[in-house]
This record gives sequence, C-alpha cells and structure tokens, in this order.
Amino acid sequence: MNVKRFSGKFFILLSIFIVFFLVTLIFITFDADRRLERVLFFPDEDGQQLLGELRRLPVRDELAGNIELFIDELILGPGEIDLYRLFPEEVKLESLLLDGNTLYLGFTENLVTMAETVPLGLNGIITAVADAVVFNFPEVKEVKTAIGGEPVAESVSDVEKK
Repeated sequence: MNVKRFSGKFFILLSIFIVFFLVTLIFITFDADRRLERVLFFPDEDGQQLLGELRRLPVRDELAGNIELFIDELILGPGEIDLYRLFPEEVKLESLLLDGNTLYLGFTENLVTMAETVPLGLNGIITAVADAVVFNFPEVKEVKTAIGGEPVAESVSDVEKK
C-alpha cells in the first residue's frame, strides 16, 4: 500500500518537474530570439583608440527604446577588464528624442565637470557616442547632444552618414 502511494507522489512530482522544465525551455528559446548583438565602443587606457565589445541586448518595440538601452549600456561601462569607461560614473541620460533620422540626446551637466576622470575628453565622448549610435543604428543619420539642457557645439556632435 505504501509503495503505491509513494510511486503516485513520485509520478506527480516528476510530472510537475517536467512541465516546469518545458515551460522554462520555451521561455529561454523565445527570449534568445528577442536579443540582438550590438557593438559598444570603449577607450583604451590612454584614450588613443576605441575598441569594440560585443553585447547581446534585448530588443524593445521601438527604435528609440533600443537606442536608449544602448546608451545606458555605454554609460554602464565595459565588461572587459582592459577597456575603460566612456562616461564618468555619475553621468546619466536625461532625455532621448528620435525625430525622423535625427537623434537628440541630453546628458546630466556633470558630464562637463567630470569628463577628465575618463580617458577621452568631452569632445571625444560626444563624438564616440554619436559614432557608436550611427554604427549600430543605420536609421540614425545625425546625433545632436545637449548637456544640462544646453546644446553642445555642432562641430563635435553632428555625424552625417554618407
């Protein structure tokens, strides 16, 4: 009698485990399809060159959402130990607007005061971000940047794709 009761509980637990496993497998399979590889560029120690780091980022429904996630990953910094941060740690993305093929980015004003804490200067950071966005999102032809609500000089932020 105890053997039948034990084997019945065993099969119930085994069935629950198999169902849980299959559901998990389905979620993992569909989630893997909703990620795209993006190349994030970070400076080397002396800021002389930018090196690419490949990341699989989740796909969002809108292009602006994908770009925002991409910028957030740039702000987060590199995963590889031999690369350095592009942005100072306290800098945040305040605003992002995609108008046609022009992207408007707004960063916190501490980007200006803390730019010397990273290998690239302020102009280098702004140019690197614009180049990385245009490289990863061909739909974007021009990137305009503001810091603390003030537009940055066009000589460092306009990137035209030819």
